[in-house]
Amino acid sequence: MSAPIGNPTVIAAVERVGLATAQDGGRRGFTDVGVPVAGALHQGRYLTASALLAGHEDASTPAIEVLAGELSLTVISHTVVGVVGPCYVEIDGHRAANGTLMQVAPGSAVTFSQIQHGPVYVVVAGWAPPLTLGSCSVDTFSRLGGRALVAGDRLVGVGVVDGSSAPGHDERIGTFHRAPVETTGPLRVVEAGHPDLGRFCQEVWQVGAVARSGVRLRSSTWRFEGASVPSMPVLPGAIQLTPSGEAIVLGPDGALTGGYPVVGVVATADLDRLAVLHVGDEAAFAEISVSAAVAADNAGRSRRRRLIAHPSTLS
Repeated sequence: MSAPIGNPTVIAAVERVGLATAQDGGRRGFTDVGVPVAGALHQGRYLTASALLAGHEDASTPAIEVLAGELSLTVISHTVVGVVGPCYVEIDGHRAANGTLMQVAPGSAVTFSQIQHGPVYVVVAGWAPPLTLGSCSVDTFSRLGGRALVAGDRLVGVGVVDGSSAPGHDERIGTFHRAPVETTGPLRVVEAGHPDLGRFCQEVWQVGAVARSGVRLRSSTWRFEGASVPSMPVLPGAIQLTPSGEAIVLGPDGALTGGYPVVGVVATADLDRLAVLHVGDEAAFAEISVSAAVAADNAGRSRRRRLIAHPSTLS
């Protein structure tokens, strides 16, 4: 099924949805004017999902990020869909594969049901959500980019939408992309000039709340008597110490300035591990050097790209 170039085409309708938003690689290049990056909470899973459609990592590919519950779609126009993340996939009540592209005919019901904590990424060929400052990402804190999906929403594309003949999709249908396995051990932290980082890393922290804006941590033994500081720039992964004794690890929708002291910054290579934490989990931290953090990030990117470049075939 296709539509003339420029005409909107409804690809699918949202029937049921938990907590889900449109996301891509993020809204980059605007932090100097106070616009958070936003973007996928788990970049590894998202970029792996983007490769299902593009054949390579593509930070402009729109995806539905499902953080809680299930997502159920009724397909209107012939398309292909793919998903990366811990979930069950069903098409018309029959179990389907995770981590691969699948052709879906009009009238089909497709359901993605989470089975573990952490985001799931669904990609739909032809879907073209509106862009704000060059990104479709929904910032749940500022509401920039729109709102979360609700039942009754439509996934709309512009131009020719026909997943059965989309260039490059045919040879990728039936290939399986594995997302990199999360590393284990303490979350690695780079110092930020605060004298309490060593003491912070000796604590065992418990997750008290999780959101795209950040993760709140609590400890029964931690005491912090430092005062607030003048507002300063912060970034995702920054660990703020609050007067109440909690620590906040900022997420992609977190503020860009803050008045709490920053004890350290979670290494980029471990940001995806924050995305899979849930309330009640324990979290430990260990200090590493800037050079070690850069090396870990480079190694993680290389590992993910190797997996994308060498997919397996579903039999």
